[in-house]
Amino acid sequence: MELKEDQQRQSECAEALLDLLQTTESPEPTQPQSDSPQPEDTSGILNDQQDAGCQTDLTMEDIERMEDVLRRNTTELGDLRTKALDTKFNQESFENNEEKKTFYTGLPNFLVLLQVFQLCEPYITLSVVPLE
Repeated sequence: MELKEDQQRQSECAEALLDLLQTTESPEPTQPQSDSPQPEDTSGILNDQQDAGCQTDLTMEDIERMEDVLRRNTTELGDLRTKALDTKFNQESFENNEEKKTFYTGLPNFLVLLQVFQLCEPYITLSVVPLE
């Protein structure tokens, strides 16, 4: 039970960090032009507050755990993208995966596969059967 609560907290913290990262990286929204007078410049006030701190209940241990969760999720996302590429049947997936090329074609290398494809390509046609 405690592990599940801990994982939930880590997930919420990671989402909060990502939201914070997105808000700091996103450009300031532009306001539409209007005929009304513009408000006075308050950039001097904001510059004074740039060094202000922020109170939080998070400890460094919590932040490190959130970073670990974020790192694991990023790694998992990369692995899943690689697996998704392996499930596709395009030139890049066969070129970068010797086992896949051998399993599906039985050919000794990728260059032979390209040669066969170039020889057969003019004779490959797509026949579409109309739906009734």
